[in-house]
Amino acid sequence: MAIEFQKGNSLLHELDARTKLLIFIGITLLAVVIVDPIIMAIVFGSLYYLGTKAINKKLLNKNLRVLVVIFLTFSVFQILFFTPENSYFLFYLYPPAELVPVTVQGIIRGIAVFFRFFSVVLSVHLMLYSTPPVDLALTITKREQQFKLRTDLLVSLLLSVIFFIIALLEFNQGIERLVLPPFVKYLIVYAVCLLLSFLVVRIASHGLPPEMGVALTLGFATVGILTKQTQKITDAQKARGYDVQPKNLFKRIRVLTALLLPIFVATMERSQDIAIAILSRGFDYNISKRTYRRQLIFKRIDYIVMAVIVILILGGFFLNYLGIGNPTEQFILNLLSA
Repeated sequence: MAIEFQKGNSLLHELDARTKLLIFIGITLLAVVIVDPIIMAIVFGSLYYLGTKAINKKLLNKNLRVLVVIFLTFSVFQILFFTPENSYFLFYLYPPAELVPVTVQGIIRGIAVFFRFFSVVLSVHLMLYSTPPVDLALTITKREQQFKLRTDLLVSLLLSVIFFIIALLEFNQGIERLVLPPFVKYLIVYAVCLLLSFLVVRIASHGLPPEMGVALTLGFATVGILTKQTQKITDAQKARGYDVQPKNLFKRIRVLTALLLPIFVATMERSQDIAIAILSRGFDYNISKRTYRRQLIFKRIDYIVMAVIVILILGGFFLNYLGIGNPTEQFILNLLSA
């Protein structure tokens, strides 16, 4: 089933489209930094709870149910092939030849992989479900606002502090190996972080051309229409006596052709109608001076959510810095050793 925007007044619907895009980026970073299964399960549970408050629970489960088998497969591969040194051995999957050892670390990392992948995909689903296509395209599209040096510098300073903390936590040994006075070393690291943050802010604020924004908007908006149109064509072929899911491979290819041709023709006709409608409204006239009716404005809740995401990411780096990035694994290994 296609992921279409669902109207509502939940917390996710109230968030700015840019905030939801940052949530997706933040969850992706969390999935890379955090390897503990319980922490990632809590993150996944929190996202799922927000999702059930924003859209219909049955609709959300129907789309996520398909992904369970895929992510379970990733988890099984992690369990079977993740055998680090000094791992706690449990048993061999094929005992006669002592092949495919299963370890405690492999099982824990396999569970973590399941929740890490699922959290990233769920964040994408929630962003698409709770964000109008126009706002989503406007988020990554160049707007008419002029370059504001003061605002960009303020954001760059905040972002540079975050980068500096991450650099100290993640690359502390490399920084210590620099043959320079301590003050000079940290000053150089912060200068690099400041430059990097300013470049990120400038690239993010520049945005894509308006033509690409319109193309993305149309793409998001027509996914649901094409899905319904495909279902109508499939039902029409069933009414004409077609078996749309035959067991024979060659018959299935023939039936697939009977479905794809009318779908392709209908899609081309709709695309041509949309192109004519856009050109008749003068879209191609002086695009560089285009203005926008909708404006994206951050609210207090947006800043709170972004602060929570930043704290979680820094917390993950801090746990790794202390050597307790996977407390669940360490706790279980301590119990087994005792």
